[in-house]
Amino acid sequence: MDNLADTGEKRDGRIWIISSGGFVNLDLSSICKEPVSGPVTEYRISELARYLLNPDTISLEEKVVGCKVRYRKPRAGLIRRLFGKGRRNGTSDVEEIISSSRIGTPDFRDEGLNAHFIKISEMLRPYDPVQKRLAELDRQRVEDITAICEEISGNRYTLNLQGSLNEKINFLVNSMSRKTKVVFNRAYLMNGLFEMRGFKFDAFNPDNCYRLIKFNRDNRTAYCVLDADYGFEFWVDDSALVHYMHIFEQSVRTDPRLEDALELCIRGKATPLKLFFSKQLEQKYSVKRLPETYRKIFSAFNIGENEKNTITNMLNSFQSIVFFNFVPEPETGSRRVLTNITVMHDFRALEPIRTQLPELYSEIDKKTSVSDAGKLYLLDSIREYQNV
Repeated sequence: MDNLADTGEKRDGRIWIISSGGFVNLDLSSICKEPVSGPVTEYRISELARYLLNPDTISLEEKVVGCKVRYRKPRAGLIRRLFGKGRRNGTSDVEEIISSSRIGTPDFRDEGLNAHFIKISEMLRPYDPVQKRLAELDRQRVEDITAICEEISGNRYTLNLQGSLNEKINFLVNSMSRKTKVVFNRAYLMNGLFEMRGFKFDAFNPDNCYRLIKFNRDNRTAYCVLDADYGFEFWVDDSALVHYMHIFEQSVRTDPRLEDALELCIRGKATPLKLFFSKQLEQKYSVKRLPETYRKIFSAFNIGENEKNTITNMLNSFQSIVFFNFVPEPETGSRRVLTNITVMHDFRALEPIRTQLPELYSEIDKKTSVSDAGKLYLLDSIREYQNV
């Protein structure tokens, strides 16, 4: 991999995402069958950015806490009258079965003690009501069955299973209340949401670089990732992902809380969960609820109430929000899921007050940074938590 010190972008060992871009004279004939016209731009990306952009599958361990059983629909009205309009829940052809067991894999320092508790748990498994219900299923009536997994945060999702119906049920019998291997299509899940647990933070090397190449292909912007020696790695099929990388970089550079959260993961002091990008906070800012940046500015400058209302309204548009949730290693007591919320604001939103409030405009301008995502500044940094 390239060394960042050789590119004039030394990071002092800190986490980073993507560099600024520069035009390069690069022959892409070995990558593209058709000729490439126009400029070619190269960005340096870190190991973390490569993981987020990579379309390859990732494997994780997830706890199976239940299942959903979908029954076959009756073929005749008589059968429906005999069995009723619904199924076991009375209104639907789907039955949800959730285990009440909260016994996880023991994690004591004493491996002998762990083995002892695992043995007790195995002895109690046949008495689990979920196990009994699975054994009672009329498999002739079952059309399909899916697993229900639970994340550390308590969020649940359904997992499609492979194989025959008998293989799916056997999988659930053997996996219930246990951690099992789950394969995701890629780190990018949907709509700005990334799965972060697949990245090996403890092995992150800030000196390692990959190349993100931007060029025009069939009159459209195209991106691909190359290794340090310009060998092809993969295509980036969604330009929005690259936009997220630029926002993520600016957020890490300007929000010490976000950088600290990522550094905790690198040091093995926290477990990463999800990364999410949004364009709007759920709760809007108001004169009574201002981000710290503007509380300080309003106290430093003589700004009237009408002007405060005007500015506050501007803060609720042109936002780019980065949510990063993680679980720090507990010092005492229960574990907590922390969510770091970085609110970046586009400087363009302040253009209407440029001549009206030039001092305020100039003060905010000093806080901005520029990338392909725009001219942004840190509007707010928030920490939320929940016990798990």
